[in-house]
Amino acid sequence: MTTHPGDFVLTADELRAVAGYAAACAAQTLVVFTKAVPEDPRPAAALEAARVFAEGAPRSRLQRTAAVEANRAAREVDVEAARHAALAAGYAAGAAYLHPLAKATQLGHILGAGTHAARAAELARGDDPVVAEYLVYAAARRATPMVLDVLGRYPRAPQGRSRVAVLMARLDSVLRDPAPPPRVVDDPGPFFHGTRANLRPGDLLSPGWRSNYGTRRAAKHIYLTASPDGAALAAELAQGEGPGRVYRVEPLGRIEDDPNVTDKRFPGNPTRSYRTTEPLRIVAEVLDWEPPSPELVARLRAATAEMSELGIEAMDD
Repeated sequence: MTTHPGDFVLTADELRAVAGYAAACAAQTLVVFTKAVPEDPRPAAALEAARVFAEGAPRSRLQRTAAVEANRAAREVDVEAARHAALAAGYAAGAAYLHPLAKATQLGHILGAGTHAARAAELARGDDPVVAEYLVYAAARRATPMVLDVLGRYPRAPQGRSRVAVLMARLDSVLRDPAPPPRVVDDPGPFFHGTRANLRPGDLLSPGWRSNYGTRRAAKHIYLTASPDGAALAAELAQGEGPGRVYRVEPLGRIEDDPNVTDKRFPGNPTRSYRTTEPLRIVAEVLDWEPPSPELVARLRAATAEMSELGIEAMDD
């Protein structure tokens, strides 16, 4: 199957790649809809229709009908976050009908699922734009070279005033434009690291430990901070057995801003939070650190659990 006529050619493999990408983006927030309307299967059915096409089934009325039904479910639900989650599923099913026309109107077939998933997630978390940024980041990470090649044949997403238009332009930009180089950090320290590991001076902490967030995949970076309070909070939130511990550490290589807080939750880097791909050497254990309040720890643990339910991972590339 090859789509034509048009401004260029789209092969069946390319359409399947786009549909699979859109389904993966939309699946991240299906839980938002099912929590609001657990008895409505239409968005889930739309995701399944997108998946079966992506996995090799012929394109058929199944995808078109499933997209229409998911959009109908979106109109009928009275929870705004759930509405966008259903729309994301509808866009995923409709991705199979991407046309080879170099028009921005076609971008919804590629970016619509990720855009509405980001909007659903931020609404589900109290209209928090930082959450949307995590979903945009996740959508960018899962785009394959084939999806990026297809996207490059279309014009850029236009700037718009609505939140959905802003998010689509943001996702489009993240997918197309190279990330800026990390800022050179000249913080003199001292630096600290919070954990539950029992370590001694001279020990090295290296990347590869499981993240405290999302699926707890192995982290590519090791994190540190120049804030003793930040390290204390990290120690209390860390996964694992034993008491929280705070260590003074020495980075053995270049450090860069932690993107999970820099310009996301806090403009600039007032928390003085950093990361590195090189080891940290333990200098000494800090014994007189002040633990954060139990209320703050409980609130952050609950927020982390909700983020994990949405499949949100730490920014660790």
